[in-house]
Amino acid sequence: MITGIGKLAVRNTLRRGRKSWITVIGVFIGIAAVVSLVSLGQGLEVAITQEFEELGSNQVITTGTVEDSDLDTIERARGVESATGVYTVSKTVNFRGDGQEVNVAGVDLSEFDTAFTGLPFTLEDGRILRGPDRTSTIITRSMAEGYEREPSLNDQVELDSDNYRIQGIYSAGDPQFQNSMLIDIDIVRDMEEVDDELTQIIALTQPGFTQEEVRENIEEELRRDRGLEEGDEDFNVTIPQDVLDALTNILGVVQGIVVGLASIALLVGGIGIMNTMYMAINERTQEIGVLKAIGASKKDIRTLFLLEAGLIGLIGGVIGVLIGIGISEIVVYAVTTYTDTLITRGYTLSLIAGSIGFAATLGLISGYFPARNASNLKPADALRYE
Repeated sequence: MITGIGKLAVRNTLRRGRKSWITVIGVFIGIAAVVSLVSLGQGLEVAITQEFEELGSNQVITTGTVEDSDLDTIERARGVESATGVYTVSKTVNFRGDGQEVNVAGVDLSEFDTAFTGLPFTLEDGRILRGPDRTSTIITRSMAEGYEREPSLNDQVELDSDNYRIQGIYSAGDPQFQNSMLIDIDIVRDMEEVDDELTQIIALTQPGFTQEEVRENIEEELRRDRGLEEGDEDFNVTIPQDVLDALTNILGVVQGIVVGLASIALLVGGIGIMNTMYMAINERTQEIGVLKAIGASKKDIRTLFLLEAGLIGLIGGVIGVLIGIGISEIVVYAVTTYTDTLITRGYTLSLIAGSIGFAATLGLISGYFPARNASNLKPADALRYE
């Protein structure tokens, strides 16, 4: 019996043609929006996580009020292998008459390995700086591409009327270092007329210690050295996971708001299904009377209209998922092709199955009251209906 009712539900849905498709539109627009936005959000979250994993798992960064004397304090902390300071300023750097604003990061050349390893840098060409390289620099690829004519190895860039030879070109995973150059820290301090101030201190952890453990040890050492109570710190010790957690939390909130807005379309779609089913009852009152006259029970009539409503939701869900995946693919292709941002595909089997299942369930729920009304029609009244 259920097979016959199912076939009848499919035939009735297809027979309504344009009316069914208009109803489906509201469902697949909502599903397409949800699938595309959720998949892009998940893909972006995966990409962000991968970027931060590339920062490494052995860096602890101290910022705030820090200076050279804090280096010894931090190196005394249990679990710290080495530490070095960085002083960063924003300066105009010229190349063959073409200037641009870049971040000039001063580092201790005797501890350059620690700084370069601790920061999210990857050397693409040339070499890193050594102790004698006071008049040399290494620059990011994005900085080089910012000039009308791109500088290369052994070219010289001008900073505050002094020339610095490019010994290496690197890529940076951290946005604040995307457009930057590295030179000796004493040169940068002389430019700014400061003595021992630092922008940040980079500490590398010893094997066997987690970043969280080392962070707590550094905080304890700095508080003891400065005579501070917990909560009165004038410094901030962070690990890449902190920034990752903050970004993913923000992304989750934004994604939730956007999906909530997209769900309005699903609500409209559900109302559309309900309206379509009520109209179908009015148009098919005599048909319901005939079905009851030949032995169809209330349950059979109710099942018929529920299946029709669920089928409308199911069709809308399938179309919406396909459109949503298509939108996601287009955005991923555009972003990866025309920008430096790497975003992955975030749609999963659970997202696809859940979206289709939700659409079908939405149809069933929206069709419940119309189906109940149809099942309660009396055969004699339905047959006499004009």
